Amino acid sequence: MTRFTLLLCSFMSGLSLLWANPRCLKLECLKLEPAIREATERYIAKDYPVHYNIATAEKETSCRWRESTDGHGSIGFFQLTPKFLDTLLRPLFPDYTKQYSKDHFYAFAYYLNTLIKSNPAPMLWMVYQRYNGGDWVVRECRRAGSWEWKKCLQNCRRGQVCVQKVGTECKQYRSACEINYQYSLHIYRYAEKYRRREDGRWRYWF
Repeated sequence: MTRFTLLLCSFMSGLSLLWANPRCLKLECLKLEPAIREATERYIAKDYPVHYNIATAEKETSCRWRESTDGHGSIGFFQLTPKFLDTLLRPLFPDYTKQYSKDHFYAFAYYLNTLIKSNPAPMLWMVYQRYNGGDWVVRECRRAGSWEWKKCLQNCRRGQVCVQKVGTECKQYRSACEINYQYSLHIYRYAEKYRRREDGRWRYWF
């Protein structure tokens, strides 16, 4: 990478414009790879496809530390939500809401592993959708009688979500189904640029 590109990425990072340059965004996310890899191997499995977890940090925050981007008090690279997860995570990872603590990465991997272990099917796309939107997807797949992404989407019956608010007035709504089902697509697509090996025994789609 040229000196100019490094300077450009540094400038864009300061302005929170990493999303505008894919090379800069990838560089920022790769800085997190060692910590994500260590946490993944420790709390999920040594052969787990780490690229999906790096992609999660990219999707959630463009690999930047952030607080409350969703209005629920979520925090960090992975937007963990103490409001819902503190009882599970705080006793094990007391510093998971602190920016420079490994506990944040450990807490993410630990929580994701609870979703993997409780998933009714071995498909990772469902795990990441549950991470994003809870267990709605499980109900929809059971309604469909299938674990196939497309069939589960066809059985999604959720409402609208406000995605742009000005003051107390919502200016833009989106389908909760669209948001959640696109999430797993984004994770899969973003992960490709961080892939270092095949998924092996782990299955994303089927």
